Amino acid sequence: MPGMEMKSAQPFFSIILPTFNRAKWLRTSIQSILAQEFTDYEVIVVDDGSTDDSGEVVNKLSEFHPQIRYFYKQNEERSIARNFGISKATGRYVGFLDSDDKLYPNHLTTAFDLLKRNGFPEVGHLGYEMVDEQGHSILVRNSFDQTFKSKLIRENILHGNAIVIRKDILQEIHFIPSTDAVLSEDWYLWLRLAARYPFYFDNTVTSAVLHHPDRSLLNINPVKLISNTRTIVSYLEQDITFLSTYKNQAFRHFADHYTFLTLTLAHVNNRRWDTLQFLVKAFHYDPGVVFRKRFWASIKHWFYHLVKY
Repeated sequence: MPGMEMKSAQPFFSIILPTFNRAKWLRTSIQSILAQEFTDYEVIVVDDGSTDDSGEVVNKLSEFHPQIRYFYKQNEERSIARNFGISKATGRYVGFLDSDDKLYPNHLTTAFDLLKRNGFPEVGHLGYEMVDEQGHSILVRNSFDQTFKSKLIRENILHGNAIVIRKDILQEIHFIPSTDAVLSEDWYLWLRLAARYPFYFDNTVTSAVLHHPDRSLLNINPVKLISNTRTIVSYLEQDITFLSTYKNQAFRHFADHYTFLTLTLAHVNNRRWDTLQFLVKAFHYDPGVVFRKRFWASIKHWFYHLVKY
């Protein structure tokens, strides 16, 4: 399937929307961008090798909306897809939207006002919520403040739908350029940015993350999850600024990545022995991991399934 690009004038925002076989939700996601009160933007749809009718959905919309630019490429996972979108972006600031989520009409207006009143900084972040398939709110994140760095190292509290980043920054610090980065690749980027720049917040909720079964971690292949964990930790280990900013917290972060992995593998029949290997790896990074619930939950599930099978 050939790529098609619709040209537009240089915008203030570039919204990058990577997608892979999400035709079911794609139209709604794109239309939520087109419904923005703030109109100085472009939409960059990066079709990461879809085999459904995603391209047709985008092409029909772009006939009436020239700010949509559509690119079709081979499947290389969303980390590379987002980097590809960044390379095509012409806006001063870049934002992101997952192809099954949506922005509320005030999103770009609120983002622009936040950036303007803070002298157009490197990074801005807004409030967001998670909704079920009926549109009911099940989680709201709208209490961000300058303690976020200490929280971010332990939990990915930020979201790509809610963040805007100056384009020149993303040319230097971007997502992991690897097909192995299939989970927490956004967390990796937020941590690297937080180690270097102040973040500015407006807690107005301006976007929604759709919670549905296809988003479940249970759909991730265990082999991919292992490769993903190794890749994320390896890349962060090479970031001297990240290590010097977070110090011992960085090693706790690495350990927690591995105990998340072990908790998942403990449920997989042919991967239970890997659980022990990666628990040792977690302990190597941070011996204090033995005092955390996930470590012992992994061991509990490992023993349970060992006896059961």
